[in-house]
Amino acid sequence: MKMQIMKENRILFTDARVIASEGVLTRGWLLTNGRSIAAHGKGEPPQDIRTKANQEIRVEGHYLLPGFIDLHTHGAAGVDLMTATVDDFQRVSSFFASHGVTGFLATTWSASADVIRQTLETAQEVMGREEGAALLGIHLEGPFINPMRAGAQSPQQIRPARPDEVLPYLDSGLVKLVSLAPEIEENQWLIHACVERGIVVSAGHSDATYADMRKAVSAGVRHITHCFNGMRAFNQREPGVVGAALELDDLSCELIADKVHVHPAAMRLLLRVKPQNKVVLVTDSIAGTGMPEGIFSIQGRKFRFTRNEVRLLDGTLAGSVLTMDAALRNLIEISAKPLEQICACASTNPARVIGIDRHMGSINAGMDADLVLLNDDLQVQMTIVRGEMVYKRVG
Repeated sequence: MKMQIMKENRILFTDARVIASEGVLTRGWLLTNGRSIAAHGKGEPPQDIRTKANQEIRVEGHYLLPGFIDLHTHGAAGVDLMTATVDDFQRVSSFFASHGVTGFLATTWSASADVIRQTLETAQEVMGREEGAALLGIHLEGPFINPMRAGAQSPQQIRPARPDEVLPYLDSGLVKLVSLAPEIEENQWLIHACVERGIVVSAGHSDATYADMRKAVSAGVRHITHCFNGMRAFNQREPGVVGAALELDDLSCELIADKVHVHPAAMRLLLRVKPQNKVVLVTDSIAGTGMPEGIFSIQGRKFRFTRNEVRLLDGTLAGSVLTMDAALRNLIEISAKPLEQICACASTNPARVIGIDRHMGSINAGMDADLVLLNDDLQVQMTIVRGEMVYKRVG
């Protein structure tokens, strides 16, 4: 009996506006080879390239760019990732793919150690078997935050970081990003523990002063969780977390570009002040994203969802209903910058934050074939993850 050897999928995209590394927009072609990008170039592909493809897709001038990477999402499609089953994770993975996401970090809330541990265990079962966007790991956002800046997180579950609880999370290999309040003394050992393991540390839900933030950056903090939100604001005599975020080039900054969390003028300020490779679009989406408007109960708390935002019943903003494609469209509209200058905020920049930019987040030969196809209105037409088509728009 002969074994049947499966041929690697080789997709040739032609007549595409390809946005390659360095924000270069080229009318041309791109060839995948299994999980990777084989080559791309201008104009029509040479005949030897055509003969290598086993599928050709002529896209009639649509934009072909790196797939989106969301470093901060709590769920969508009716699923809270903290209590999700494997099937729930798959539903979220497919939903994200329909919005151009090719990779994401499942993000925790402040919750009990048992709940966090179960989230990591379920994520481990899912990784490598996703039906849509790839689950790249875990973002711990809480419980090691400042209760003064809790936002919609449960104050009862916020606590200092203790090695007996936290080290098993870090040593699982799943955690890629940790948001914490660096001004809390009991959390400071955690910064060093993360740095030793190559885990990125972010200041989030923090009441740190500017001096606290300078100290935190010296210790290894390199990222800011949803900049402007859940943190000590800027004051001319105490610049706080926001002042440090804007001034210190070591810090990359998440931005929730839903026109609710951050005023358009503040978004433009961030783009002008920060090196553009330090601005990272995220959704901070929660379970009601993509669902009808109404009231959802998540972990025993009630949230009111509308088409544009989500709040606790007392009016506190509580995550978002944003998708990554909408975030990109919003930032282009607000900044008045072209797609090729802004799209890195949704792909290359987040890949760089968590150290996967050598193989993800941009279009170059040898990079992962994680791609999104957008029409002229920047609506997602197709999503490719690791060389496989996981979403195609119908109609």
